[in-house]
Amino acid sequence: MKSSFQIAIFFFIVFVFNTSSLFAQDNIGTERPTVSTSSHTIAKNSFQFEQGFTYMDNDLLYDGLFRLAVSERGEIRLLTAYEDNSTYWGAKVNFLKQSDYKPGISAQATFGGFSNLSDFRVSWAQKITDNISSTFNVGKNTNYYVVLAVGYNFNEKTNAFVEGYYDDQLQQFDAGVTYLINSETQVDLSGGIMTGGVAYVSVGVARRFLFRNSEE
Repeated sequence: MKSSFQIAIFFFIVFVFNTSSLFAQDNIGTERPTVSTSSHTIAKNSFQFEQGFTYMDNDLLYDGLFRLAVSERGEIRLLTAYEDNSTYWGAKVNFLKQSDYKPGISAQATFGGFSNLSDFRVSWAQKITDNISSTFNVGKNTNYYVVLAVGYNFNEKTNAFVEGYYDDQLQQFDAGVTYLINSETQVDLSGGIMTGGVAYVSVGVARRFLFRNSEE
């Protein structure tokens, strides 16, 4: 019942804001499908939805990330895992915007329940060449961890990445591609392998809605 209600909310928001995306000034930036998070925060006066479907161990898992900009450099976030009806909320703040070869830096906190901190991380994004970029995360959930992702930009619409995650209990390697349908919509395909040889494949979609001109 809870997941059906959340899906209904999403489609209501799509209906309300669908015609407003004409105000877009740049391309959507997403957290999907990487484990790492970028230093990027979504544009002011915007809302973003990111939905993923993952097949692993003969199970289909699906989750959603809702992001709402509250300023030029800050956003609030709601994460849902529909298979077990778990919900997390959090916030992300950008301290340094990435520009050309200047790095981008942000911090992100995620909570389970009202005040139980479940994850905290700092993100560093760095352009290496015109086509290659990197993202580095260091953080703590139940363990301290590091994540490194390297991305390659084929053209304005298509990107690929490889990524590694490490903590004391879990190691993961994954790779994937993203494709921009338009400036507001992205689809992705990825796969990976984790500790114990557990493999997975994932597909996803992300959509941004601007309810006012993002440059206002």
